[in-house]
Amino acid sequence: MKRWLSIGSALLLLISPAAWAVLLTVSQPRLTAGETLELLVETRSSREQAPTLIWPDGWSSHFELLEQTHQVQQSARGDFQHRWLLLLQHRQPDSISRTLSLPPLRVDGRASPPFEILIEAARRPAGTPVQTPRQPLEMQHRVDFSEAYVGQTLLYELLIRYQGYPVEPRLSQLEVTGATVRELGDGREQGFSQRGTRWQEARWQHLIQLHETSAQVQPRYFSARLNLPGQSDSRRYEAEVAALPLRIRSIPADWPTERAWLPALGAQLTVQGVSASQQLAAGQALELQVELDVVGQQARNLPRFAGGMQGQWRVEPLSEEMRDRLVDGLLVGSLRQRLLLHPQASGRLALPELAVHWWDVQAHQPRVVRKTLPAVLVQPGAAEVSGVPETLSPAGLDSGTPPPNWSRLVWTGLAGLLLLVISVLLLVLALRLFKRWWIREEDELPPLNP
Repeated sequence: MKRWLSIGSALLLLISPAAWAVLLTVSQPRLTAGETLELLVETRSSREQAPTLIWPDGWSSHFELLEQTHQVQQSARGDFQHRWLLLLQHRQPDSISRTLSLPPLRVDGRASPPFEILIEAARRPAGTPVQTPRQPLEMQHRVDFSEAYVGQTLLYELLIRYQGYPVEPRLSQLEVTGATVRELGDGREQGFSQRGTRWQEARWQHLIQLHETSAQVQPRYFSARLNLPGQSDSRRYEAEVAALPLRIRSIPADWPTERAWLPALGAQLTVQGVSASQQLAAGQALELQVELDVVGQQARNLPRFAGGMQGQWRVEPLSEEMRDRLVDGLLVGSLRQRLLLHPQASGRLALPELAVHWWDVQAHQPRVVRKTLPAVLVQPGAAEVSGVPETLSPAGLDSGTPPPNWSRLVWTGLAGLLLLVISVLLLVLALRLFKRWWIREEDELPPLNP
């Protein structure tokens, strides 16, 4: 560790002020697939408290964090130098030789250089043949995480490989005790050749929403008649996979009951529609577009920003859009909301802070992602210029009564005129009927002087 810290200190002294604010140093230029890697992360800060080290989505699918050590040291200039020594485990021991490129790490909004490392395929012992499918029908299933929390969403994948063309396929349903299941898109099918044999591969993906600590993926069964090359008739083949045991943790006891429970791998909050120099006229509303991206959760589980009074603003939700997608093999749920904020006063008003609390399922601790918005200048209305309290209406200040609603008066007059015309028509009709009845009665009376 001391050797790492001395090397990192020398490198920080050599870089210019225009260099990256976050420095990455690896213990080796290349890594054998499946082995461990030491990574040193360094940055400077004016605070002694450890900044927040943010993992982008792509890192978790390639590396597992085994150990993290943090150290802080005050420099002669008065600022603080923070160092993290990370021990990472490569997740893909069967990877081919390639250059792995990952997005930058971020520390309190500052980014490191893009991370690149050469991955070398693990060498096989001499004489060890490459494993090839021996049966014409194979079946596998898995989840992205076997250890999770109640309320977390797991990504389930079913893989079936077969030769020839399947006839009369029979696939058992996906059953998970203590959870609900939702299909993610349609199944995908592709072909490949292996040692001169043509194979077909079909994949299905589902989202598993965990509700109980006893959740378990039940066994699955598939059978089909396969027309194999060189055979005159088809034969039924069967494949079965065992149950997937899951280790599910309950909601931590120190999590506030009034707060929405959101277990995830990461969260990001972005806001559009407001700037520091923005001004609003009297009576004008501010429209914001808020987008929340959460790794390891589906969009339907994400918390919404509700309407109501927030400080000196009245928040009105307009619309929302939900989307689930896969990024580097991880589920990312996105929620986009359009909010309309109505100012309730004038002057430079501070917008309400946006915050989303979530639980880090890897670090097993609470996190919060915040977005502080700039203040907005709201121009005063006529009421405020005249010195009238803000609670009064800007119009009708002289009389103290609200102005007449001419549109409503016109419609009321038209309705009254229509009612009067209908009444006159009914009266004329009644008089005509009465006159006819009277004439008929006179015709039926006998003469007075027979």
